[in-house]
Amino acid sequence: MITFNNDHFFDFEKQARPIKSIALIHKNMKVGGVEILVVRMVKWLSARGYNVTLFLFSSGGPLLRQLESVKGVTIVVDEDKSEPSVNLWLATKMLSMRFANKFDLVYSFGPKSFLLSYLLPAEKRLSGVYHPESYKQESMAGVIKTLKLIDPKFHTKLLFMNPSIQQLTEQAIGESLNNSIFPMPLDFCSPTKTLGNFASRRIVSIGQLANFRTYNYYMVDIMEGLIGIDPEFTFHIYGTGQGEDSLRKKIANSPARDHIFLHGAITHADKKRALQDTFCFIGMGVSLIEAAGCGIPAIAGKINDRFGLTEGFLHQLPPYESGDSFSADSELFSVQEQIEKLLLSETAYRKASKRDRIKAKDFESDHVMENFMKEAEAEKFSFRLH
Repeated sequence: MITFNNDHFFDFEKQARPIKSIALIHKNMKVGGVEILVVRMVKWLSARGYNVTLFLFSSGGPLLRQLESVKGVTIVVDEDKSEPSVNLWLATKMLSMRFANKFDLVYSFGPKSFLLSYLLPAEKRLSGVYHPESYKQESMAGVIKTLKLIDPKFHTKLLFMNPSIQQLTEQAIGESLNNSIFPMPLDFCSPTKTLGNFASRRIVSIGQLANFRTYNYYMVDIMEGLIGIDPEFTFHIYGTGQGEDSLRKKIANSPARDHIFLHGAITHADKKRALQDTFCFIGMGVSLIEAAGCGIPAIAGKINDRFGLTEGFLHQLPPYESGDSFSADSELFSVQEQIEKLLLSETAYRKASKRDRIKAKDFESDHVMENFMKEAEAEKFSFRLH
């Protein structure tokens, strides 16, 4: 099992010159977790006086509107959709910049954008990994091979959303990685406000309705037991995806169907409204952390789990994990039993809420971004998972 000491999250040996100009490279600004991360990073960096250039190598997207008027930000994107992969117009424009001043930092958000980043002149180059199979997909084999040819040490420039993704990337590229963790920087409710409510019987899930997110399916079965304990229990599912039709059928055939509600798509701005007056949250990823950061006990789902098992509440997960840690040594609990534990007393409920909220602070925007910039400005660093 991975253990980790937060005190040694960043251990720097030497500071380089301060960063002023930053280039970010991503595919597009359609609605998604990484795209929301791009918006947060651009706004945070701009507000602190950094000069930011955002390169989008496929197209724009609805989230781009949030950045078009942000001070100190230059957006470079070709809206020609006839070339859906790497746009040659943009590649040519980036290549021409090799004769201009170097960017202090170039940061990319995936293997393809990482490869494209080598067209830009940079004092320092880093790339984030936000999906467990980013470097495992067959479609990325050619990209990874080219990265190795251009820069045999490309893997030393990777940052990982959590330790599990680091381990899976190690297996995919066949390299032992000793890199830093850069979790999603998130914003929560104010410390004096909580959206969790012990008296409520409202359970919430927010996320893509993907087949691997099996917690939405087994929660239908769990709800049948919960309404036997208290008929006021309801389960509210926010999201869309390829698993929606099969989930609707399962709900329709359940005795608990009148207690389960599919609300469809939800915007990021509406999340706090959806979390109002919630007993507990079931899910993974950003939404799990955001719920915990607003005082809601947050139970983590596991990928492709049919048995209703969990590694526990957010505060019980390994550091910087927000879902399935993929560890064979993890202790597993029944999701239904975890929910029922919250019913035992308001004291137990408040304790779980407080512990989850404290754990969520590891993902707070200022904390994460300040550490990220310290890392980017460090000439040499050492990082260890103990």
